[in-house]
Amino acid sequence: MKLIQTYFRNATLIPLLMTIGALSVLALLTQSLQTIDLIVENRQSAGTFLTITFLALPQLIGVILPIAVFIASLYALNRMNLDSETVVAKAAGYSPWQIASPVLRVAVYALIVHLIINLLVQPFSQREMREAILDVRTDLASQLVRPGEFNSPAPGLTVYTSDVGQSGEMSDVLIYDSRDPVNKATYTAKNGAIKTVNGKAVLIMRNGNVQYGTAGYDEAEPSEIRIVGFDDYQFDLSEVMTLDPTLRLKTSDQYLHELLRNDRADYARQQFYESRLAEAHMRLSSPLYNVALVLIAIAFLVRGEFQRMGYGRRIAIAAAIGFFVRLVGFAVTSASEDDSALNAFQYAVPVLTIIVCIVYMNGRKQAKIMFKPKHLKEAIGP
Repeated sequence: MKLIQTYFRNATLIPLLMTIGALSVLALLTQSLQTIDLIVENRQSAGTFLTITFLALPQLIGVILPIAVFIASLYALNRMNLDSETVVAKAAGYSPWQIASPVLRVAVYALIVHLIINLLVQPFSQREMREAILDVRTDLASQLVRPGEFNSPAPGLTVYTSDVGQSGEMSDVLIYDSRDPVNKATYTAKNGAIKTVNGKAVLIMRNGNVQYGTAGYDEAEPSEIRIVGFDDYQFDLSEVMTLDPTLRLKTSDQYLHELLRNDRADYARQQFYESRLAEAHMRLSSPLYNVALVLIAIAFLVRGEFQRMGYGRRIAIAAAIGFFVRLVGFAVTSASEDDSALNAFQYAVPVLTIIVCIVYMNGRKQAKIMFKPKHLKEAIGP
């Protein structure tokens, strides 16, 4: 690659990385608003919040990457035009395609990265995120107790603990069980933890006692309170905890071969086959927008005459067309979830955009400004 093309490539890469960073931060802030309620309600740590938020990042990058490449290309090409670098390159004998090729290479790099994210990174991170969310939702301790508060997870059952550690270990546990009016009992323990034993939720209490009343044999014999100490006691919570521990994967969590597999014996998969098929074709077709949108920027800012007054109008038109093309792509993907015959249009939109831009670039006559000294001086300025 010639030195000037390397310079043009780097002039596009740096804005691209900055744009991806800015859009990723914005996307993460949006994602965090959806996650924070779940974290606060279940009293999870900041580490859990950050883990779930960042695991959503690959899918977000897959959405914003074509837009980021498009914005970076518009910025880089416009700056090269304003600094007369494009004019100087044309005066040196570079064709529009030679000037555009470094920017187009960046778009191809983005296409490859986008494809890897869609096929490998996104399903892996989405599965990890789904498991982390499931762990939060099925955190038995967070569902049953609130430190320093008397909580009633079920009628006739009151639970209290002074503190819950990061590992779920509880201190100063008290349980008052009056679900059976005849056999009321109060359990106290120095510490405890909620575990799953043989598929049932139990509260394992250690170093405590249970207090229960015994009625007399007749009205003349008064009832009495009995206290029985224990080193280890398992309190059954299966009637109270009704959490579903099953991990259910969405279409965004599945790999390409899983999306394309059509198991006619599996009714649940058959029911959502069209949406899974639309997701599969979206994974394969969306990387094409990296090239399609960059070609729109190239068509408007590389070909044509030098504009001494700036390229604001061209940039506005290119941006409008680029965002319209991407929105059409989103609309086609959404429509394909209900009609699999539309999946072909997921490829048609970016491919037609690429073809139109290439035809425009090859068909338009090159402006004759490049080799006359007075025109070059006018372009560069005094």
